Amino acid sequence: MRQELPTTTKNIRTKTGKSSFTAPSVKPVMADSLEVMEIYYRDRIGAFRQMLDELNILQDAPEIEFLCREIIEARGILAGIEVKKNYSA
Repeated sequence: MRQELPTTTKNIRTKTGKSSFTAPSVKPVMADSLEVMEIYYRDRIGAFRQMLDELNILQDAPEIEFLCREIIEARGILAGIEVKKNYSA
């Protein structure tokens, strides 16, 4: 995230007023394998972090909030996957 004056940055909003960053960039995972799910969520977190680098904190606060929530949710799921992987019956 970077902080710049709104007049010096280009506007990335679409005609509807929403940013293109809120559109899901990764398709949902359709697998039962813990390893596949782990890779999916790690890639998703990486994609969201990359999106955060391109946002301006003065203009894109809602998008930043959305991406941070998505990262927190994905990290929680990853923690659950780790618990399942370490569980031995």
